[in-house]
Amino acid sequence: MRTWCSLHPGRPQCVRTGNLTLATVRGAVRYGPLMDLQRIRSRMDRSVQRLRVGAGVKAWDCFAALQSSKPLDSSFVLWTSPAGASRLTSATPLKPYLCHLQRTTLIEPQYLFAIADYGLLIETSVSNAYAARDPALREFFALPSPAAYLKARFLRRHRADLEAVVALGIAWPFNYFHFYRDFLPKILLLEEADIDPAIPVLVPDALYDQPFFREAIQSKRLSRWNFISPRSQFVRTKSVVFCSANQFILMDRSVSSEHELLMRGSTGTKYLESPAEVLALLDLDDDSSRARAERRIFLTRSGTRGRNLSNYEEIEPILRERNFETVDTDGMSLRAQAQLFRECRYLIGIHGAGLTNIIHAHARDLSLLQLRQPGEERLLTDFALMCHSFGFDHQEIFGTSEPRSPNWVPSGPRNRDGPFRVDVAILRAAIDRMLAPPLSHL
Repeated sequence: MRTWCSLHPGRPQCVRTGNLTLATVRGAVRYGPLMDLQRIRSRMDRSVQRLRVGAGVKAWDCFAALQSSKPLDSSFVLWTSPAGASRLTSATPLKPYLCHLQRTTLIEPQYLFAIADYGLLIETSVSNAYAARDPALREFFALPSPAAYLKARFLRRHRADLEAVVALGIAWPFNYFHFYRDFLPKILLLEEADIDPAIPVLVPDALYDQPFFREAIQSKRLSRWNFISPRSQFVRTKSVVFCSANQFILMDRSVSSEHELLMRGSTGTKYLESPAEVLALLDLDDDSSRARAERRIFLTRSGTRGRNLSNYEEIEPILRERNFETVDTDGMSLRAQAQLFRECRYLIGIHGAGLTNIIHAHARDLSLLQLRQPGEERLLTDFALMCHSFGFDHQEIFGTSEPRSPNWVPSGPRNRDGPFRVDVAILRAAIDRMLAPPLSHL
């Protein structure tokens, strides 16, 4: 049985006193003139970022227009690109593909974009690169710097000792969620195409240095591969293999219905359709995983990571009354996280990468109550998508912003990573609804 429920708290009440506006949001005070200046500054920063990314996209398109060759023709192994789409990524979900490009290429170090010939950027060499062309995502992702490429190419500031490489580039390489969603399915494609494990496998520095990645590559199947990182250097090679198992889409409720988004987002996505295959790469299963799932977990985030609850002290008694244990997975091993979520039956969690671990409960019953930051009510999250695919119950509650001081600076108009608070009464009702027995059992 699936339950879908979104709860939205009321609007703040504003009172004007002289030239100072006080807005009370569940007890928080916002200082009008100061906050207005901070919002203007934040919006200007975002506008500059969009302009910079847009200029980079146009520069790479100009380089491509100056060249007549199509470097990916007849190169795709698992998928043959339609005409005109071999270089550019798209917001439309693509079929899984693996390309072996036998051409002198520079691999840029941040995301591992392949750049062939004289500045021909191959966007399909990095999963989800279309985000740089999407107005809603440009603030979070950008194509590589054309200036850095020109410097590396013409001043020969690159590594040139690798004749052939596999480049596993993903957007947001540091992120735990995208490791499961985008990176691990690439390994399945390499195995399916029978790529030689002796070929050096390039991984972005931001992923290679993560403790969870260092632990993951100790598994039996991942240890077969020769993982290396560019260490901020361009890499020149004569042969490169790249691939992608799925594409990230922005699930916007204002554009499509929730049902349509859920169907579109889950179709053809490996970690959703075949989670057991993806998890088998990590070799985290053991005999104790057969234990019955009964634990009740509240998944929190440390204050240093942002997006934490400012009124946790108010909700802690409710959690104790209902036998929820508070857990922060930051610093836990992969094996410990897998075991924790296999034992979990009811989960309350602040929106964040830690919720990715619900994949370990894919073959069990789980109910998730997701606590989300304000301002993103129109967006459907990947964790709602995971619950839909795995048959879990799912609810979400949106909080209200909580300024930390009169000098608080938001990270953006939506305050995406700032602290927030949830209404205690709404939370209590949602928990009781989650714990209530199914109607079929009454």
